[in-house]
Amino acid sequence: MATFERMESLLNTYFNVAVAYILVNFTRLGVSVANKATLIAELATWNNIYPLATTKATSTAANVKDKNISKGKMKDILRLIFGDILTSVLTSTDRLTLKIPVVGGPHPSVPMSDSQPIGAVDDSYRLAHKISYTDSVSGKKAKPHGVEGCEIWQKIGGTAPVSFSELLFLETITKSPLVISFEGTQAGSKVWYWMRWVNKNGKGNWGPTSEGTILP
Repeated sequence: MATFERMESLLNTYFNVAVAYILVNFTRLGVSVANKATLIAELATWNNIYPLATTKATSTAANVKDKNISKGKMKDILRLIFGDILTSVLTSTDRLTLKIPVVGGPHPSVPMSDSQPIGAVDDSYRLAHKISYTDSVSGKKAKPHGVEGCEIWQKIGGTAPVSFSELLFLETITKSPLVISFEGTQAGSKVWYWMRWVNKNGKGNWGPTSEGTILP
């Protein structure tokens, strides 16, 4: 799987370089027409919202939120595309450009942990929440063996979610905490969060719902 840059300015460059490369080589890489179309659309959204959210004169809480959603969608479609590419097709140039590391030799699949992330919401910040987690078995902040990240999903306002379909995907993080910003018009709203462990082989069980209120 590709190694995504953590610094957003570098990630922005990577998104544009990687997509341009994929579009030139999509037939050889076996990228489906549907995934190609999704990739183009998601990059257009990213290139529209990223400068707005990172420029002081135009940055708002809404823009930052949209940027984070777009970032997650860009990573998701790239992961999907990379997961479909046959290893035998990849050249050294492909791996270097797309930042797909060479994995030496066959390895047994690492099973998903039976534990769940226990979420905690610090809602003492104005128009922001700080989200952290611990492992339900070890009680530690470190992810359990075999886990690559923690998916965080969210619902703002209304009643507590009872179904996954009510939630909006925020991001998959590899370490906590994650700080989430809100708009002023959302002040006073209750926010619920669902979390689960993920790795390249699948997704774990949902942890308990955590919640917080948006401080004006």
